[in-house]
Amino acid sequence: MATYFISDLHLSETKPHLSALFLKFLRQDAKKADALYILGDLFEAWLGDDNADPDNISIINALAEFSETGIPVYFMHGNRDFLIGDRFTVESHCELLQDPVVVELYNTPVLLTHGDLLCTLDHKYQRFRKFVRHPLIKKLFFSFPLCWRKKISSFLRKKSTRADKKLANRKWDVTSEAVYQILREHKSLTLIHGHTHKPGIHHFILDNQPAKRIVLGDWGETGSVLIYSPENLELKTVI
Repeated sequence: MATYFISDLHLSETKPHLSALFLKFLRQDAKKADALYILGDLFEAWLGDDNADPDNISIINALAEFSETGIPVYFMHGNRDFLIGDRFTVESHCELLQDPVVVELYNTPVLLTHGDLLCTLDHKYQRFRKFVRHPLIKKLFFSFPLCWRKKISSFLRKKSTRADKKLANRKWDVTSEAVYQILREHKSLTLIHGHTHKPGIHHFILDNQPAKRIVLGDWGETGSVLIYSPENLELKTVI
């Protein structure tokens, strides 16, 4: 009895080994789960459900096939794939979750979020996030041909990479204040998130009660999965 959590795979056609690793994970390890939660950034970039790229289709089909085994798959938008829409969720048989959301895991309320909302010191990113997720901006973006969307996405990724390098030594991460606030708002003492690529299990005291923050790992040469059971929490490497 265990629930599996993954995030930050950043799948793309330029990283075929990652797609192969994820497909193997669905065929093998994930079959042991009660449910599978994907907390964002499954893809390096998602430019619209109309992007019929063969790699995208293979992932969608694999998720649908996995769901047919009876194990539910829940998906949450990340900062890289927030444009995933209804067509993807229908074809992949995934259930889309709001960010943040509280789920009941073995009689415990657990708060889930991708994690970027908690990086409150990155004021520029938070403004950008709010702008690009506005319904009118998304509608405008989808009105462009796919080739234009690819060029826009490529430009933004390059700009983001340059910004990340500048911030690399500043330990850009979630803030304790944001973590405490979101847990209080949602009346939970357990938080699971990704985004920061800093896997770990952090224990602390919140309002005189023991609380924990579990950070999911990203996928590179190997993968990372959180195995959450009533008896234990384990961050396990996927190979």
